[in-house]
Amino acid sequence: MTGVLISFMEHSSNETVESRVARARNGDAQARENLIRDYMPFVLKTASAATRRFLVVGQDEEVSVALQAFDEALMAYTSPKPGFVAFAATVIRRRLIDYFRKEKRRNEAPFSSLVNDDDDDWPETLGALEANPNWEKVLERRDEMDRWRELLHQYGLSLERVVKRTPKHVDARERAIRLAALVAENDELRGKLVSSHKLPVDDIIRIVGDSVPVSKKTIERQKDYITAVAVMLSFDFPTLQEFLDVSVARGEPR
Repeated sequence: MTGVLISFMEHSSNETVESRVARARNGDAQARENLIRDYMPFVLKTASAATRRFLVVGQDEEVSVALQAFDEALMAYTSPKPGFVAFAATVIRRRLIDYFRKEKRRNEAPFSSLVNDDDDDWPETLGALEANPNWEKVLERRDEMDRWRELLHQYGLSLERVVKRTPKHVDARERAIRLAALVAENDELRGKLVSSHKLPVDDIIRIVGDSVPVSKKTIERQKDYITAVAVMLSFDFPTLQEFLDVSVARGEPR
């Protein structure tokens, strides 16, 4: 166990998991083997959460399904951006869902752990999940929401705080989205946001000029919301970004 931990720490300190995944996908058998070994605890935890019971390697078929799903995720993940772990968790849950569909041996589908208590849109049973034509997107949205929430913590924000600080007026909200899009699309602004974990207010004022009529005081008042949206637009959150009006973010007329 100590050797595995040391190996994991060495890999973690010297190379991102996405880089390791890329090597495995490109044919590095040792990188592939090391990833599967190092992330075995993660695979077991994800599978156990989905089935809501303790799983044992070599005894429960769900473990084999989860390991195959993790290996599938290794071969399918092509983005250099952070997000492999969330992606792998999604693939594991999907494949377990497929497994339970085929087995049909349980009276109650073990999907309650895939449901957020505060999200009424989430299906609670296998029947409800299968009846939802967008169930894959539902799973992806949950994973992205969890990943976004974790990322926001690095910026000193919580989802609850962002919700409270969301501009109530449509015009103010649209202006904030445009400013967030500017930050995400401008290399200088995005670089400063990501490196400092703070919204570069003065630089926004300098770069935006007269293209977006806004005062520094307004940006300061809305900076939590602008920061949260800028983070969403700066990283790989496609299903969450669908909730934003793309035309507004680009400053296009309605």
